[in-house]
Amino acid sequence: MPARPLQLAFPELLAAWRAEADTVVQALQPVPDCLHEQHSATVLDLHFGLGHAFFATWHAFARQRALGQGAARLHYIAILPHPPQAEALHADLTYAQALRTAWPLPLPGTHRLLLDEGRLTLTLVWGALEEELARLEAPVDLFYLHADPSRFDPAASPWHAHACKRLARLAWTGARALVFGAAGQAALVAAMRQVGFHGQARDGALALRYAPAWARPATHVARIDTPLRRDPVHERHALVIGAGLAGTAAAERLTARGWCIDLIDAGAQVATRASGNHGGLFMPALARDDSPLARLTRAAFLFASQRLDDLGGVGLEEGTAIRGERCGILQFGRDAKQAVSFEQGAQQWQYPPRYARWMSAEQTAAALGMPTMGGGYFFPEAGWLNPPSVCRRLLAVAQAQAEVRTHFGRAVARLVRVDDQWQARDADDVLIAQAPLVIMAAGAQARALQQAAGLPLAAVRGQVTHLAAADFPDLPYALCGDGYLTRPYAGQVCMGASYDRFDDPALRADSHAGNLARLQHMLPQIAAHLPLPQADAHLAGRVGQRCIAPDRLPLVGALPGQDGLYGLLGYASRGLIWAPLMAELLAAMLEREPLPLPRELVAALDPARFGADSARAINVPSDPE
Repeated sequence: MPARPLQLAFPELLAAWRAEADTVVQALQPVPDCLHEQHSATVLDLHFGLGHAFFATWHAFARQRALGQGAARLHYIAILPHPPQAEALHADLTYAQALRTAWPLPLPGTHRLLLDEGRLTLTLVWGALEEELARLEAPVDLFYLHADPSRFDPAASPWHAHACKRLARLAWTGARALVFGAAGQAALVAAMRQVGFHGQARDGALALRYAPAWARPATHVARIDTPLRRDPVHERHALVIGAGLAGTAAAERLTARGWCIDLIDAGAQVATRASGNHGGLFMPALARDDSPLARLTRAAFLFASQRLDDLGGVGLEEGTAIRGERCGILQFGRDAKQAVSFEQGAQQWQYPPRYARWMSAEQTAAALGMPTMGGGYFFPEAGWLNPPSVCRRLLAVAQAQAEVRTHFGRAVARLVRVDDQWQARDADDVLIAQAPLVIMAAGAQARALQQAAGLPLAAVRGQVTHLAAADFPDLPYALCGDGYLTRPYAGQVCMGASYDRFDDPALRADSHAGNLARLQHMLPQIAAHLPLPQADAHLAGRVGQRCIAPDRLPLVGALPGQDGLYGLLGYASRGLIWAPLMAELLAAMLEREPLPLPRELVAALDPARFGADSARAINVPSDPE
């Protein structure tokens, strides 16, 4: 379901939230039971307001952790139809600055924030209450509700049995609910009783417990020996095949949760295949209809931007964790039709200026100091990165968090199931490593393994061209159109990339010629500013193989018909933004945590989405994404 432009909290709503603050804080004085009972507790707040309940819960979580008791991780989810601006949030003396700094741009959808050194995950869902509640996928231990939702969202309906069923669908064994606000409680109590919640008034709120008299779905029932604990289905040990962006991001996100990783790659180090390019862009994709791709890349770009900061930042200075620049990207329409669509979309959505804004042809020419192919979107917080440096940093952080055993120079020839373990073996049938769970993150090379041979993935050749930076005009931004252009790094600019229907690992003159033509298309008078080289095979560059699915979306999750096999595949040309969020999504799946995306977008990434005929041949695209 496409999102709609977001409407922020209005003054009357802010005043209503402030008036409720004392009641909320009073009701939350006892430590929530789930912070005692769960290793990783989940709270769903449908009454977030200015964050009073959130801060109170964060303080309780910190107190328990300081005592060495209770939950090691806290997941806090809030659905806000009309979110406040960061400066309007409650001025908590301890945590307000951290939340205000991380507070997302006013864009609809799901925003995943990692706070308190990753111990607290805040998932903010900005959209209509009932719609987003139906799309949420999370095992919830504690609900914060208000008896009269319409008081805080004029479009919200009073509580009714169907809405309460949505709460019950999410409720974990023994879940609790705190209901604030006196008006309408009788109707709410009756509706909640119908779906299995029972309780009584306590400290200005109604305290309910989920105790249905009927059987629960197997997915929502804890094991008998741990009636309230929610543990992973598998032992926390995984083989990760592939040490590019997908594999190193998976290792980092899983080790953050205490997993042991065996990282296997045929190369001598990280990023020897598709993730080894000199430079690549990280940016979202926009669409007037807010397509699944637009919603996914919006969530992925915003999460990746946050993770870049958490990983140590981006820059060109010596000692910077990740090499690159958040210099901004200017994206032209590939043709006149797309340029018109871009401009209309900018008028319709009125994106926050920090996210995206439209620039006319005159403005783009003035910014670059030369004529351009036309108007385009400017993404001020996007930029270019050196992918190998991203992989190296992800691996270093993973190794600091938990045990990571690297197996470089080892190619997996086959996977064999022995008892409850998957064994990775080489061409001589020598064991490389084994674990109960395997994550395939090796791009198109994954199809060489029998268990992934049926996946509809294509390897699409891409050649980039390197030009000497000394001769190149000093452009303020990276560029994107029917090709892309980075700013200088290590004496070179990187441009490309070809989409070729043939498979040739060597540099080719015709691919270089195509890249130079793309540059001249974006900047029609570039030849007046530097002598363009002849397109021959001696020109510097690099060849890689993109891994692409028929719908151009990643494959994330359990592989169809395979127990303990998972995929992080099909990143195509967007590995720099896909890798962090897709790894977070898979880690959340494995840990039975709240997912960072709504249900229909998770389904759009499911490796089983292509059905029984998923092994069919697919057409290799002839033009860039």
